[in-house]
Amino acid sequence: MIPSYRQKFRVNRNAAGVGFVCVLAAAVCVLMNHGVALEPRVIAASTPSFNADVAPILQKNCLACHSSTVHKSGLILESYGSLMKGGKHGQPVLPHDPKGSLIIQMLEGDVAPQMPLESDPLPAADIALIKSWISAGAEGPATNEATLPLTVPATPDIQPQVAVVSPVTSVKFSPDGNLLAVGGYGQVRLIDPASERVMATLSGHANFVRSLAFSPDGKLLAAAGGTPQIGGEIKIWDVHSHQLVNTMVGHKDCIYSVAWSPDGKLIASGSYDKMVKLWDVSTGKEVLNLQDHIAAVFAVTFSPDGKRLASASQDRTVKIWNVATGRRLYTLSDALDGLTSVAFSPSGDQLAATGYDKAIYIWRLDDEDGHLSQSLIADQDSLLALAWSPDGKIIVTASSDGSIRFRNAKLDLIGVIDQQSDWAEALAISPNGRWLATGRYNGTLSLYDTSTYKDARGPMMVFDLRQPTAGKESKEAASR
Repeated sequence: MIPSYRQKFRVNRNAAGVGFVCVLAAAVCVLMNHGVALEPRVIAASTPSFNADVAPILQKNCLACHSSTVHKSGLILESYGSLMKGGKHGQPVLPHDPKGSLIIQMLEGDVAPQMPLESDPLPAADIALIKSWISAGAEGPATNEATLPLTVPATPDIQPQVAVVSPVTSVKFSPDGNLLAVGGYGQVRLIDPASERVMATLSGHANFVRSLAFSPDGKLLAAAGGTPQIGGEIKIWDVHSHQLVNTMVGHKDCIYSVAWSPDGKLIASGSYDKMVKLWDVSTGKEVLNLQDHIAAVFAVTFSPDGKRLASASQDRTVKIWNVATGRRLYTLSDALDGLTSVAFSPSGDQLAATGYDKAIYIWRLDDEDGHLSQSLIADQDSLLALAWSPDGKIIVTASSDGSIRFRNAKLDLIGVIDQQSDWAEALAISPNGRWLATGRYNGTLSLYDTSTYKDARGPMMVFDLRQPTAGKESKEAASR
């Protein structure tokens, strides 16, 4: 808060003595003799300023959810003008009426949800400052003041205090099966599955690389992720030269799934921002934004003929889209909880999905509708990943109960790999159907023989340990 008139002239009595009091009294007399009113000056000095007092509070506590990239409820707080414009719930500030202002009602919890959402309430002093500013008329910056837009505070780089290793968050075989891409925190490693040799490291990704997709000809690799609540990104890499070809951004939250169309022309992405987007590979531009989910989209996949796209969401549905037009064809809503994975059968006439309710669902698809043909409570805990073999004979799931299960197309259990060392969050079956790549939260990778269920390659640690900051002596490995 700007110091008051009294605070400005506060001095130590012992230091100033009586002389200062006399000087001050004389100054007051001079001002009064010249007809200068003191009271308005006191009020003006004690009135909070938007730029100096209110804006810093908004920037620190509100901008992460109310910016031009993440504008919850349509409210943007990057400037005085956007604050006063308001959002879907109307104008949040009523000048001279703090009690009737929605921003105060939500900050104090009189109107739900209390803001900031999922965070500690603002200190009473901050709320009082905003109230005082509103009571005085909620004036904006003066004409001679700089009106720089507010920006989202930078996410701090929190260094580890013990040695940690990145989880394996995604795995994908190249179309010829000679290369395995493995995604983790900030990077992708290309591995020769026959020798386990690391062929290349592709760095510079924001946060975790949560999904990978090779182009149909195997020449390019799409690596998707991004920073939560900030934005998603898709980096396109040249597999041969290991050079970055393009970076595509547009989602308002991190991307959880990416898929490459069979003709190689499009990339689909599903994000925590509830959106499904289609991108033109040649230009890197967004061509369609598919909006119908009401919660995070965790998985997307193209049909084998490339005409349809399936998206699975936290909202318990799978939606089928016409790729050419972006029209939603229909919704499959049999799941009882959020869905984490989805896969077309090789023939394209069936679709499997799984998620938090521990069940596997298989739908038979028609042009304008889909019908649930099979479902099964498949594990003792949430299902984290699903893969359908290229020959259509095997469906593999990984569960947070520590198991990987193999089933036939009728969902009969045919094999189990039990007691995983940590959650197996990433699965991929090689094009010849022989190998199952399994990436775990503790950073390990295994290649299982799909006929014997034996670990033929691994477990191997894919990523380097991230060491503690200087001065930390602990060597304990961190895990979930």
